Amino acid sequence: MNVSQVLDLALKEKAKIGRPSARRWRGSLLGACVRQQWYNAEQVEPSNPFPDSLYRVFERGHVVAEVLNRAGREAERLGIVESFQEEVPLVWDEYNFSGNADAVVLRKDGIYEVWEYKSINSRGMQYLKGVKPEHAIQASIYAHILELQTGDPHEARVVYVAADNFQIVEYTLDRAWRDRAMRVLHVLQYFDKRKPPRLPSRKGKDMKAEWPCKGCQWLKECRG
Repeated sequence: MNVSQVLDLALKEKAKIGRPSARRWRGSLLGACVRQQWYNAEQVEPSNPFPDSLYRVFERGHVVAEVLNRAGREAERLGIVESFQEEVPLVWDEYNFSGNADAVVLRKDGIYEVWEYKSINSRGMQYLKGVKPEHAIQASIYAHILELQTGDPHEARVVYVAADNFQIVEYTLDRAWRDRAMRVLHVLQYFDKRKPPRLPSRKGKDMKAEWPCKGCQWLKECRG
């Protein structure tokens, strides 16, 4: 067995243990297809398991987050920010929802801000034209929940990091994203245990080759 195989085995085992969701609906999937979220909540066995290579990409994201969190802790120590919290757990029982904010920062101006990290490669960074909706929805719902639960205003920011050179592109989010996130939560509540319809096909497109279907763990289960 070589080092590459050892790494893949270790990462797959780590993924099996994972971090179980505290509630039925989870923040990291909120921007995804509603049926995909249902499959995950119902613990349906994936028909299209992730390839080994993807677990390395997930681990890259963990490494990027640790570097940014280390910087955040140093910023707090130096007084650049008032406070820095990492991996902040969130639960919203009313919607059977939970998640973990990558970081919650109290800025010097007294405003709290949620930071959501997303690792990317340099090529992907070149094609980044704006915040991705699924990432904006995730960060926005976290800020919304914190604002409701604490009574303090919370802004939201998505931070894209190129893992090979740590180039950073970041987007502060308009509050309209919170309305979009809430619409998704209402749809999830409406279907609950009932399987939602699959995404409609786009005219002239094979959805098996289109985002978000092509990367889904339940592609065959859903579309045959």
